[in-house]
Amino acid sequence: MASEELLNEFEVRELESLSILLNGSVSKSAVSIEEFINIRFTQGASEEAIRTQLLNDLESGGRLFGEFRNSIRSTASGSLNRTRDSAFFSEVGIEDNYRWSAVLVNSCPDCVGNHGKVDTWEGWEASAFGLPRSGGTICRQYCQCVLLPEESTELEPVLRGKK
Repeated sequence: MASEELLNEFEVRELESLSILLNGSVSKSAVSIEEFINIRFTQGASEEAIRTQLLNDLESGGRLFGEFRNSIRSTASGSLNRTRDSAFFSEVGIEDNYRWSAVLVNSCPDCVGNHGKVDTWEGWEASAFGLPRSGGTICRQYCQCVLLPEESTELEPVLRGKK
């Protein structure tokens, strides 16, 4: 597949994924806010008290709106990293085998288990974990792993101590 064609395919996939992730974040937040309001009414809170609590949560980045902000932040970060990956793979192609390379600093068990494994592009896409940052690993959008061409030098795990 030509690099321009591949890049266009990646772009379409990313826009669809981003739309799904953002809609999911909004829906989850709406459910949490609705739940909060209903619980507070059930507990006897007034409309004004609930309004004040929601505004305070919004201003302080509390539990309800803080979760939404963090969700949007991780979605944006994951999208930027996937876009970077798309540019790389549109240049090198997806015909080779790729090695999963985990950062191994605060890595999730899924990523540690995948570290060093080799598969085709299609194999990684179809696997239970999918590609890095695709949402299949425990760390989801926060994933810092990369797929490297198999021929590249295998990186030794780098384990850093605490600062």
